[in-house]
Amino acid sequence: MFRLLSWNVRGLNDSRKRDVIKSFLREWRYDLICLQETKLEAVSLFVIRSLWGNFSAGFDFLKAEGASGGIIVMWDKNIFNLVSSSQGVFSLTCFFQMVDGGFTWAFSGVYGP
Repeated sequence: MFRLLSWNVRGLNDSRKRDVIKSFLREWRYDLICLQETKLEAVSLFVIRSLWGNFSAGFDFLKAEGASGGIIVMWDKNIFNLVSSSQGVFSLTCFFQMVDGGFTWAFSGVYGP
C-alpha cells in the first residue's frame, strides 16, 4: 500500500506557503503527491526538492496559464516507475508501474477554471 495526497494549493510563488507544504509533506511521508492550482509556469527538480525533500523524486507538471491553473505530480521512484504521461487542457495523467510486482495503473490530476 502507498500514501497518496491531492491538494489544491492556490499558488506556490509564496515562500511561506512552500514552507508549510514542505513541513506537511515531510511529516506525513506521502509516496505520490498531486498539487493543483500551482500557478507556476515552470517547475524544476530544484522546486520539487524544495517542496518535498525526497531525493528519489520523479515529477511531471502541467504549466499554469496566466495566473491560474498548473498541476504538479510527484512520486517516489523507489515505489513507482513512470511509464508515460499525457497532458490535457486542465489535466495531467501519469501511467505508473509499481516497482514491486509490476502492476500498471493511471493517476489523473484535474484542475478547471
